[in-house]
Amino acid sequence: MSPFFIIFVVIPLSYATFHDFKSYKDYKVYSIEGNNENLSKIMEFLNSMAEIPFYDIRNSRAEVMIAPELDSIFSNATDLFRLKKKIIVNDYSEIIAEEKGGSRKDSQFSWTAYYDIDGIYGYLKNMSTIYSNWTELVEGGQSYEGRKILGLRINTPTDVDKVKNIVFIESGIHAREWITPATTTYFINQLLTSTDPAITSLRDQFEWQIFPSVNPDGYQYTHKRDRMWRKTRSKSSFFCHGADPNRNWDYNWGQYGISTDPCNYQLYAGSQPFSEVETRTLSKYIAELDNIVAYIAFHADAQMLLVPYSDSVEHTSNYDDLIKIGKSSLEYGEKVNGEKYDGPATAAEILYKASGGSMDWVRNQLATPLVYTYELRGTYFHWPPSKIFEQGDEVTQMMVGLFNEACNLGYC
Repeated sequence: MSPFFIIFVVIPLSYATFHDFKSYKDYKVYSIEGNNENLSKIMEFLNSMAEIPFYDIRNSRAEVMIAPELDSIFSNATDLFRLKKKIIVNDYSEIIAEEKGGSRKDSQFSWTAYYDIDGIYGYLKNMSTIYSNWTELVEGGQSYEGRKILGLRINTPTDVDKVKNIVFIESGIHAREWITPATTTYFINQLLTSTDPAITSLRDQFEWQIFPSVNPDGYQYTHKRDRMWRKTRSKSSFFCHGADPNRNWDYNWGQYGISTDPCNYQLYAGSQPFSEVETRTLSKYIAELDNIVAYIAFHADAQMLLVPYSDSVEHTSNYDDLIKIGKSSLEYGEKVNGEKYDGPATAAEILYKASGGSMDWVRNQLATPLVYTYELRGTYFHWPPSKIFEQGDEVTQMMVGLFNEACNLGYC
C-alpha cells in the first residue's frame, strides 16, 4: 500500500457555525482529467476524509471544489492517480460576493439580483394580489423547518366552460442552484405581463402551477449559512443534516447515483423513500391534481434537456414524441442567445444514472405524458445576477417551442 494512504488525517468539519455565513475564502475549483475509474477513486478517497462541497465527473473530466486545508492532500492524490489538474477558480468567495452584490430596484422584485425565500414568496404573494382575477397562491406541501412550499396558480378565464390541462413546474429542488428559482419567477412574470401573442396564447391555453423553490429550507440556508448547500435541512444523523430531495422519491429509490451516508454532502438519498417531508407532501399534492399534461423540472448547470427515465437507457412508450417536442423546445431557445443544449435524451445516456428523482416518479406513477428536466446554463452553480434575463428569455421561448410542437402532436 502506498504510504500516502496510511497517513491519518483529520479535516475539521467545514459546516458553517450556527451563526456565521461560510465565506468559502480561498476555496479553489479545480478541473482534473484522466480515466473515469481514477477520477471516481480520488473522489471516493477525498469524500472519506472531508466534506467536498461540489464535484462533478463526466467524460474523463471532473470539476471539484477543494478547501484550503485540503489542498496539499488533493495535490498529492492527483499525482498518485496520474491525473492532470488545473485551477479554474482561485477563490470562490469572490463569486459569492458578486452574487450578493446584484443590483436591486428599490423595493421592487427584479431579475438583476438573487433573492432569498422570503423575497421570492413575497413576489408570489404580490402577483396573486395584483392579478387576483386569474392567479392564486397555492401550497404544494411543507418543509422540515415549517415553511410552506408555495407556488402560483395561473388560470385565465375562457369563453368556453372547459377544464384546462395543467402544466406543473418544479424548480429549486437542489438548494444551491440559484438560477432556477430566478428563471422560474422570470417566466411567471412573462406569463403575467407579456403582450407577445405567442406567450399570451401559451398562458391562456393551460392552467399553470409554478413552484420556484420546492426545497425552501435548503434554499434559505444557502443564503444565510452555506452557499453550496444542496439538500434539505432535516436531521439525518447526530451530526449531519439533510437528504438530496431529488434522490428521495419512490421510484427505483436507492439504486443509482446515491449515497447511503447521512453525512454525504451531495447524494444521501434519505433513510427511505419519501423520508423528507418536502418530497412526501409535494408528491401527495401533485398526485391529487387531475389532468396534468406536463411536468417540467428546472435544474442547473449541465446545459441539457433530459427525459425519463434517469437511471435507464430503456425508453418510454412515447419517447420519440418526447424527443421531437424537446428538439423543438431547444431550437426555440437557441434562437435567443445562440446557446446549444445537449439532448434531449435520458440522463443515463448523456449525464449519469440517477434514481429516485421527481421526474421519473411523476412519469411512472401518474403516467404524465410530457415530462422533462431542463439543466440550465452556468458553472459550478454560479450564474451572474446581471444576466438572469438571458436565461429567462431562453426558457420562455423554450416553453413556447415545447408546447407548440406538443400541440402539433395532439398533446394539448
